[in-house]
Amino acid sequence: MKKVFTCLSFILVLISCKKDSIDVGIQYDIAPEFTVYVNKFYEEATSRGITIARENLIVKANLNLGQTDICGKCKQNTQYPSLQRTVEINTESLTCWKSMPENNREALVFHELGHCLLGRLLHKDDLFNDGSPKSIMISSNSDLYSPCVYVLDDKPELCNKTGRRKYYIDELFDENTPAPDWSK
Repeated sequence: MKKVFTCLSFILVLISCKKDSIDVGIQYDIAPEFTVYVNKFYEEATSRGITIARENLIVKANLNLGQTDICGKCKQNTQYPSLQRTVEINTESLTCWKSMPENNREALVFHELGHCLLGRLLHKDDLFNDGSPKSIMISSNSDLYSPCVYVLDDKPELCNKTGRRKYYIDELFDENTPAPDWSK
């Protein structure tokens, strides 16, 4: 009887001590400088009938992404991608956050959330005939739908890309979005 009790006690200890490695709990922590962009992302998803739970997402500044030309990164648990998703944005690099216009900051955060929340793991570097990227998921997503910073000619409409925002956001949530008129 003592052996049975010992065996049962040992099994009970093993079961109770075993920590389920995939149970990380619900995490949601967005750094204040990114809150407006994350909220816009969720609003854009909702306006397209897409529901994304506000859980298991961390968005934070990371000053050391390994290379100065990397502006953002999505880190996920490769075995269970929806359990822990972390977006890190390089806020110190002059080529990244510090000198970016508002629209480019939004595009960067949306791009990284596309990786983490929409499962768009690969970059899409295809270009339209006019040289514009086909997707916000391009590997170098700078200046997709920004206003002109410097107008160097008498046709500012050629550099003002704010009208392109709708297409890029539509394509982010639906890769089958048809090419826009301005791309031809």
